[in-house]
Amino acid sequence: MNVAGYVRVSTESQREQNSHERQRERLQKWADANGHDIEIFEDIAISGQSDEREAYDGLMADAERFDAVVVREMSRFGRSLQRVCNDIEALHERGVDFVSLKEDIDMTTAQGKLMLHIIAAFNQFWADWSRERAMEYVEQARENGDPLGRPKKLDESQREKVREWRDEYDMSYGMIAKMCKVEWDIDVDQSTVYRYYNAE
Repeated sequence: MNVAGYVRVSTESQREQNSHERQRERLQKWADANGHDIEIFEDIAISGQSDEREAYDGLMADAERFDAVVVREMSRFGRSLQRVCNDIEALHERGVDFVSLKEDIDMTTAQGKLMLHIIAAFNQFWADWSRERAMEYVEQARENGDPLGRPKKLDESQREKVREWRDEYDMSYGMIAKMCKVEWDIDVDQSTVYRYYNAE
């Protein structure tokens, strides 16, 4: 069987953590185990809700070349219930099956079709709930005058010490990170030290 694998990561940090590589490896392993030929389509650092997914659009436009579309998990295909269901139904009408490995969805069966709608509905609920919680947090922080964003691990005096270690003692960023642990029992990595040192 000739299948198309779809891989998507929505943030740069996910790419840096090689999430797309793990997705690709999982799809390739599945294809090899089942004797299928697979062609991978990738969208990197693009939200599932975005209307501009080049690889996804290319896959959907050329879907007839494949017997099935496979993803590691359904959330990689998209996060909108209506969009996901519409596109999977469009694939089905064109004679292309849909497989999601994590949820064990196989659109060739009635059970798979039912499971698709249940899981997609849950994903939509979770996304809406998470968005509402985030908005509540932002609103509450604004009312309380709290700063938004990730809290700084080091206060201003500690960041000044970081700059001193770097400028006066020529310590490496890795050594400074270790010093932060020794002096203040604060865990920071080299990239965080670099960011603090170079901050205006």
